[in-house]
Amino acid sequence: MVRWAKSGDREAFRQLVLQHQQIAGGVAYGILSDTHLAADAVQDSFVHAWQKIGQLKEDHKFKSWFLMIVRSRAIDLQRQRFAKIRESYSIDESIDSSNEKGPAEELENRERSHLIRQMFRDLPEEYREILLLKHQLKHSYQEIAKIQGTTPKAVESKLSRARKLLAEKWQKVQDRESGDSNG
Repeated sequence: MVRWAKSGDREAFRQLVLQHQQIAGGVAYGILSDTHLAADAVQDSFVHAWQKIGQLKEDHKFKSWFLMIVRSRAIDLQRQRFAKIRESYSIDESIDSSNEKGPAEELENRERSHLIRQMFRDLPEEYREILLLKHQLKHSYQEIAKIQGTTPKAVESKLSRARKLLAEKWQKVQDRESGDSNG
């Protein structure tokens, strides 16, 4: 079937689609946890596979080759989703900004919020992503491991390093502020 699809036989490729559609959907859904995005990832992957099938060297490896395309596309969509979340997520929303606060306290909250966002932006991409997955999107270590193509233990380790780095940045700011007020 793969050999025929490689020679341009659309019906053979359609059969491959039917054969692999369910497992591809499962892989994409496992990464994205969203049926619509998973369907988009699978559709894009089939289009990509059709365009690149001539590059497949060993016909019997179609399934693993194709699922690698699905995984890659799903991860791309997940990253795009995170980028949108990062743009829309505002730490300001998590700070109580009731009308009972005075102007000085309100200004301090805004400055602190800006500082936290800046510290977050200054983290390496891999740390920002894992912190968002865990704390904003509430994914488990297992889910994050699937998304990142790693193990839950590696996720736990990377998350620990990300938190430690963020805490160190925060401590430096606190030390500077206490030094400013004492000096």
